[in-house]
Amino acid sequence: MGYFAKLFPPYYKYPVLIFLFCEFVYSAFVLAISEAYYKSAALILPIAYRIFDDTVKKNKPGFDWSPEEKDILEVYKVQMLFLWVISAIGVILCIFVMIPQFFDFNDKRGNPSHLCLVRKKLAWVMFLIVTVYIIVLGIAVFWAWTDGGAAAKHFHAHFDGAEKEEIYITELEEAFDCESDDDQEVAEVTMCWEKVNKTFISHTWLDILFFAYLSGHILVFASLPFFNRKLFKDDDEFINATSDKLLDN
Repeated sequence: MGYFAKLFPPYYKYPVLIFLFCEFVYSAFVLAISEAYYKSAALILPIAYRIFDDTVKKNKPGFDWSPEEKDILEVYKVQMLFLWVISAIGVILCIFVMIPQFFDFNDKRGNPSHLCLVRKKLAWVMFLIVTVYIIVLGIAVFWAWTDGGAAAKHFHAHFDGAEKEEIYITELEEAFDCESDDDQEVAEVTMCWEKVNKTFISHTWLDILFFAYLSGHILVFASLPFFNRKLFKDDDEFINATSDKLLDN
């Protein structure tokens, strides 16, 4: 059986487990990051919008704030939400597909074998479902990556240049559950500023997510044929020649 033929179903359980484990780790990583940044943006943006609007009313020189600029930040929030939802679905999907791989299933002759070898149609259905998820996840990651950290730069440029009244500082402290540093002479400098600075995902993290997606999927998928075989002697007791025939068909 050739290398390219082994890239696709039917599979022994080993390539399925390896691929889905890597997919699970990446999806969980994206889930944690996107959830954190979405929640941070959801907390700070309503307050920031009021700060920006108030600064515009005061006619501060050099400060511009328009509905179009607000849309840039709103799109960023949607990007993080999209990543969060898709990656959460992916984590559940990986677990759902991985669990049956730990059990033996009987073929038509009653011989125990691996799920994807015995149920070839089911193997293709699961393969297509996972493929669709990977494509959608890739679209979500690429969409966020095309922003290139522009939303973060856009937000910080406006936030740093805005006039922040004490009432808004208090709202930020309550939103981020932090307190002002009374030892600072400048009222604007608070312990919340560090959290505010980390509210938006940076260009570096977007690069990591995007290139990890590309390189990770290419490398793991390309390695599947090396694991799509009997790897342990114990398999000889459970997987008979019928399994090999299924792979050769």
